[in-house]
Amino acid sequence: MTKRSTEVEESSLPLKKTKLDTKQSNNRENVNKSAKGISEGNLVKSSKLTNRQKKGDPTPIRNTKVKQFTSNAKKIQLSSEETAKNVEEAFAKSLKTGSPTNIRDVKVKQFSPKTKGKPDRNGQITEKVEDWVKFKKEKKELKLKRKQGKSNFDIVTKAKRMGEDLRRKTLKGGEEKRAEIINQLHNLLKGHYTKFVLAHDTARIVQWLLKYASNIVVQQISKELIPSSVDMLQSKYGIHCVKRLLKYGTADTRSQIIDCMYGHAVKLASHAVSSPVFEYAYSTWATPIPKTISRTGILRRSIQKQQGPRREAHTATKSLKLATLSATKANLVRILNKSLLNSCLVHTVLHQFLSECTEEDRKDMVSQLAAHIVIISNSKDGVRAAMQCIWHGNNKDRKVIIKKLKEDLVELSKHEHGHCTIVTLLDSADDTVLLNKIIISELLKHAKDLAVSECGRKVLLWLVAPEDSTIFHPVFINELKLGREASTSKKSPEIRQKEILGYAISPLLELIEEDAGFWLSNASLAIEMNAIVKAGAENDLAKVYESIAGVLVDPEWKIKEKEKEILGIEHGGIHMMLKKLAQRDKMNLENGNTTFGSVLVGKLNEDVLAEWIKFNRGCFLLVTLFENSSDQTQETLKAKLTNLSKKA
Repeated sequence: MTKRSTEVEESSLPLKKTKLDTKQSNNRENVNKSAKGISEGNLVKSSKLTNRQKKGDPTPIRNTKVKQFTSNAKKIQLSSEETAKNVEEAFAKSLKTGSPTNIRDVKVKQFSPKTKGKPDRNGQITEKVEDWVKFKKEKKELKLKRKQGKSNFDIVTKAKRMGEDLRRKTLKGGEEKRAEIINQLHNLLKGHYTKFVLAHDTARIVQWLLKYASNIVVQQISKELIPSSVDMLQSKYGIHCVKRLLKYGTADTRSQIIDCMYGHAVKLASHAVSSPVFEYAYSTWATPIPKTISRTGILRRSIQKQQGPRREAHTATKSLKLATLSATKANLVRILNKSLLNSCLVHTVLHQFLSECTEEDRKDMVSQLAAHIVIISNSKDGVRAAMQCIWHGNNKDRKVIIKKLKEDLVELSKHEHGHCTIVTLLDSADDTVLLNKIIISELLKHAKDLAVSECGRKVLLWLVAPEDSTIFHPVFINELKLGREASTSKKSPEIRQKEILGYAISPLLELIEEDAGFWLSNASLAIEMNAIVKAGAENDLAKVYESIAGVLVDPEWKIKEKEKEILGIEHGGIHMMLKKLAQRDKMNLENGNTTFGSVLVGKLNEDVLAEWIKFNRGCFLLVTLFENSSDQTQETLKAKLTNLSKKA
């Protein structure tokens, strides 16, 4: 037995007849001897003999290659004739494939001729279907036969037919027919509701019953379904029935469903299917006590149905507090890993956890929440958690937050709670260059859109008038101050505000110059315009004042309020804003800047003055202009009023 194959190449030169005959006879003897002791995997590779060579023709053998493969295996016994035949077949196959072949493993593969189908589980290739109509019919019959083998098939079939009639808006026979179908359907499904609400087809029937049935029938269905509320919430079909129960059920029914959720807050809040409905039940229908219990369930699994406030649960002892915070973090990470943060309940727990946890846990949680800053900014407690992420996050976390806010910046700025996140970022971020590149520039592009929004204008005004108590609530200003002092920010607030104002003031003044009529269309926009002009006092405001005065002296300038149009000069909010602009002229005179009074008086003509003096507010505005203007402006105004009185 040889350990490796050997390859013998025979010469292509002519050989003598005696040597050829001797070599061929020796090869045949070797083949016959292999019948007694051939090993498994032992293969000799040689060229096919031609007909002449079989007859003993002394034609020379050319380019013949012989390969011999050996292995240690048990000897097999074969007859000499069978062995010779199998060896020749193996030789022929090895010449084609170029790989060794075991004689015992030689199998004939059978393929179906002219078939293009894929092999089935058994390796057989299916024939091409010729009659598709017949094939589909057989498939349909087979499917029906398989369904008939299941339990409740007759009930489900009958219920589907009745459900199709029930869901129609217009039904033959009117409401009497609908009530009759409801009673029949309820009697048919009674006792099977817990099964049917988990199936895709029968769950629809139960929803229609809950929608159209009377209160008595709804209560009977609810009584059967309420014990299975947790299972229904985790079913992608059952959740719709829970929604219907909450929507069409009584207050007692809703209370019982919410009570069934006790002890399952973490499971339901971290489940992709149940999380939205659980949030709907919590935020819409839950009373304060169930809300507290649900929060406690997430804060610590072992604390269930705890009626007291959350702080009493973990501040009694230090060890209990640490255990509670540790369990809370594990539950929050579980919810966070599934990106199920769009929940007021989760936002509340996040806010409470970040307020009470250790510094190390807070840093770890902030780094994970930075990428989800937009989602958690959609609720009152959630935005407080987002503000803490900004305060306690490092520069890397803040960069992530800034980049994530870019996509939803405008919508978040106009959100009731989300705008606080943007304001906090403007108040705490040290990298004002990056802030201008991503946040401030985007805000200025949509300045008019933000200006007409109640919350959006607060973001816009923070750029030019931060910490102004006439615009922002003192409680909010104090909250930002305390958070900034406890934050990781190093830059002083005065430097940060000055840098932000430098980026924002010029584009905002240009907007007023281009379209002053927009900023004078209502009182809210006028207040914003006044704040922008006040912040830009160091700039040259001559063009801005000219644009504003051009709108004021326009006789067609009117403001629509409560479906009525009034002259702009007679509007109370606009009047107060114009007086503030005029009162600031004393400071402008001291600084040597252009005054609003001088520009406006220069544009006043007799027709405008005649119209203004008819109104009380018009006269008061002229008095304010006269009191705060320079001597030259006063003389000009006197002369115009004198000429007007002479003509009268």
